[in-house]
Amino acid sequence: MHQRGLARLAFATIAVGLTARGAANMPLKRIAGLTRGRRAIELQKTIEIAAPREIVYDFWTDCENFPRFMSHVEVVRELDDGRTHWVVRGPVGSHFEWDAVVTRAIRPEVLSWRTEPGAMVQHAGSVHFEDADDGTRVSVKMSYSAAGGLGHAIASLLGSDPKQQMDDDLARMKTFIEQGVPPHDAAESEPGPKPALH
Repeated sequence: MHQRGLARLAFATIAVGLTARGAANMPLKRIAGLTRGRRAIELQKTIEIAAPREIVYDFWTDCENFPRFMSHVEVVRELDDGRTHWVVRGPVGSHFEWDAVVTRAIRPEVLSWRTEPGAMVQHAGSVHFEDADDGTRVSVKMSYSAAGGLGHAIASLLGSDPKQQMDDDLARMKTFIEQGVPPHDAAESEPGPKPALH
């Protein structure tokens, strides 16, 4: 690391890559996004919310609600034709922006989306809404590769856990829908109108 210029940059890149490979426990090709097939990160979670399916579905499809229960999502803005623009807080004060598009929407059953081609964060997901004893069972599946996969590995080194983050975000969403009060640790914690649970 005492070398200068290109040699120093090359050594730093190799060091970060090897450290990321160890932290993520994935092959370097997959971390760098050079492999085809499975994405770098795949997440699933099921949660039950004490509210009717229509209410939960409508809440989820109003993307401006996301900063009210997601700690890392700063802004989601509707564009046109089912497209949205996202601004998300990353590690060490960084920010990522991308556009996404809804690929399937059947109220109140399923919602699917993906990022548009060329986005720094390649992301896709779906949410299924089913009747449960006390309300709605929400099943979320997401997959993404941030900055070619290397972004996630570096975030892991800095203490960010995508699975735990998703679990926490969905727990905050449940609280917000059931109680109508944005959690204090959401990106936007100002009180908003209480969702109608009827």
